[in-house]
Formats: sequence, C-alpha cells, structure tokens
Amino acid sequence: MASRFRRGSATDKTLVQDDVRRGAPVVEEEWEEAPPPPPPRGRPPTLWPWLLLLLLLVAAGLIALWLVRRDNDHKGSGNIRVANVVGMKQGPAVARLNRDGLTPRVVAKPSSQPAGTVFAESPAPGTRVTRGSVVTVTTSATAQVTVPDVVGDKAAAAIRTLRSEGLSAQPSSVASNKATGIVLSQSPASGASVSKGSTVAIRVSRGPSRVPNVVGQTRSAAVSVLKAAGFSSSVFVVPSSQPKNTVVAQKPHAGKNAPRGSTVRLNVSSGNASGGGGGVPPPPPPPPPPAPPPPPSSQTVPDLSGQQQQAALRALNQVGFKARLVWVPSDQPEGTVVSQSPDAGSTAKEGTRITVNASLGPNPGAGQAVPKVTGLDPSTATSRLVSAGFRVQRLTQKTTARTLSGKVIDAQPVQGAHAPAGSVVTIYVGRFVS
Repeated sequence: MASRFRRGSATDKTLVQDDVRRGAPVVEEEWEEAPPPPPPRGRPPTLWPWLLLLLLLVAAGLIALWLVRRDNDHKGSGNIRVANVVGMKQGPAVARLNRDGLTPRVVAKPSSQPAGTVFAESPAPGTRVTRGSVVTVTTSATAQVTVPDVVGDKAAAAIRTLRSEGLSAQPSSVASNKATGIVLSQSPASGASVSKGSTVAIRVSRGPSRVPNVVGQTRSAAVSVLKAAGFSSSVFVVPSSQPKNTVVAQKPHAGKNAPRGSTVRLNVSSGNASGGGGGVPPPPPPPPPPAPPPPPSSQTVPDLSGQQQQAALRALNQVGFKARLVWVPSDQPEGTVVSQSPDAGSTAKEGTRITVNASLGPNPGAGQAVPKVTGLDPSTATSRLVSAGFRVQRLTQKTTARTLSGKVIDAQPVQGAHAPAGSVVTIYVGRFVS
C-alpha cells in the first residue's frame, strides 16, 4: 500500500501547510495502486501454410493411387507397348521382349547388316499389344556365297578370285605333272553354297622334276640320290655282267620329267650274266592298270531337321554322304538342325556333300575359330581341338589314297569357321579302300 497526499486545490494546500506549522496531525489518504496492465497478447498463429501442405499431400496420394490403378488395369488387360529392338543383337533383343511379357519369334534372312543383328520388327515398335503376343524379329543371316571354280587357274589368281567372293584360301603343294603353280583341285567344290568367310582348300602343283641319272652307281648311292631329288625307288635284281649291286638301268630314264614323289624303277645287277650276252634284259612289262571303280550308287537324303548336329553328321556318314556344317542364327536350341540342302527325301550320289544348318541358339556367344586338323593323326587333332575349347566326334571315311589312311581327311565345321564354344567338331579319319 502506498501513502500519498491527496491532491487538491491551492486552498487545500495552504490549509495543510498551516496545520503542519501548528503541529496538527496530518491525515494521509491511503489508496491501492492499480495492478499493472496484462502483457500484450501475441498474434494468433498462421494456419494456411499447414493447410496447403496437407492439401498437397492428399493430392499426391490421390495421384499415386490413380497411377497404381492404371498400371494394374494395364497389367490386367495385358496392354503392352512393343519395345524397339531394331539394331540390337539377337540375344539382347529376345531377352528384352521376354522381360516385357512378349513372345519373340526369330526369323533369319540375308541382309547387309552384320550376322545376328535385328533389322526388322513386327508389330512395329511402339505398338500396343496384349501380354504374351508374338513379336517377330528378323535377324541378318550369315551371308551365303557360291564357291567359284578355280581348278586350272594359277594359284595367285585362284586366291584373288576366292577373296573377291569373301572366301579365304588354304593352298597345299602336291606333286603333279601339271605346270608349277596350277590348281589341281579344290574343296568345297565349285558351285557349293557356303558361309561368307569360309575357307576353300586348294591343291597346287609343285610341277614335274627331272629324274637324275643313277645308272652305274651302287644301289645304296642311287637310292640316296633319288630320295634327295624327291623320288622314291623300286629295286629289281636282274642278271648282268656288271658288278653286283650296280644299277644297270632305270625308268623313267635320266632327264625325263616326273612328278616329285613318284617312283623310279632301278635294275640292279646280280653279278651273274645270263644268255651269254651279259646285256641288261628289258624290264618286265608293267602290271595291268587296276579296274576302274564302280560308279557311286545313289541314296535317299535322310531328314535331319530337329536332330542335334553331331547326330545328323553321323546319320549322313552311315549312308555314304559327306557333310558341310554351317552355324546359323535361330531361336532353336543350340546345335539343333534347322534346315538342310539338298532337302530330305531327294536322291543324291554317295559322296555328295550335304549342307547342314545348325542353330547358334537364342543367345549366341562370340564363338571360337576351328583350328586346322586335316592331315594330322586323330590323337593330335583331338588334342588340338580340345585345347581350343571344343568337344570331338570321330568318324571314319573311305579314301583311295594309302597315305591318307589313319589321318584326318576332313573336319566339320571347316578350319577357320566360327562355332559356339564347347560345341562338337566332327573329324573324319581316312580308311583306305582299294
């Protein structure tokens, strides 16, 4: 409580002062001080930003719910947009369509695109189709070329001709009476249809050689001279007045041209003259030429479609046909025969080469190049193929050349061709028949 003088007029002040001087008591008026005013109230909080945020959250939830329902509706109806796989490799293109719930169907056709590349698609990219619909993708097949005829050409010209067709050449030198450098034979034969980049083996003549003169030399010396010149010897002991083991005659005669590797007959003295003349008797007449082989019989080409390629090659070998294995793009399982030429049921002579097209599979890899194994013994050839990442199937094949008996005379796919890693390479081992 606070004491204060009551305020009044000037007269009142005078009276009070007089009372104070006279010693009269002063009466003070007591009054209660008014309470302090309450603190000012703050501004009410702003609610509209929170309301706006709440509205945004509700709107986002409604949009998300609409999108989910829309996707569910699309999934339920199977409405799918076809992806654009043109330009992709076959494997990734098929995988993409499978992920989208579509059924890819691969068709291989020749084109200018690299092998295995998708260059057409039906239905067109962007088309909406039902789930599970078939989408046909057309891939570029391995280009096929016709083998030109190079027999009789010079080796250099033959190689240029083969290269101009997209083929490579594998020349080998053989003895022949033909001029040096002339192509004697080729495999595959002219007119055959093979994959672009395949190898054509050509046999090139080494040309004839002059037979050296060995008359008058000892038997061992004559044999050595002929061997050094590239000839073999066939020795006959004949009566003669010349010293024993002396060569008294030869055929072909000295200076004649003969193929390298051919045989020269040597008449060697026994050391005893006969007939009193001591002259060299004429060589015995040559044996009669062998009878010509019978013409090849005809066989019906078996149906190979759907078989595994190694089984198809065995079937052809059993009926006397040769095989040409070509790997082609296809959605069939790897190694499955998808086509053949000539067609099943047609008739062909024994020894005819049948083209067998085997599937690379839906997701083909890079593949491996088949190494050269022809001319090797089977064990060495098998080891070389296994080292290159292949499995090996061994079959026998007739041959009229003794030197090829027991050797690999053919392999499918051919040397240099690309085949899936781990696939089967079939080697054919020669079996001599007279």
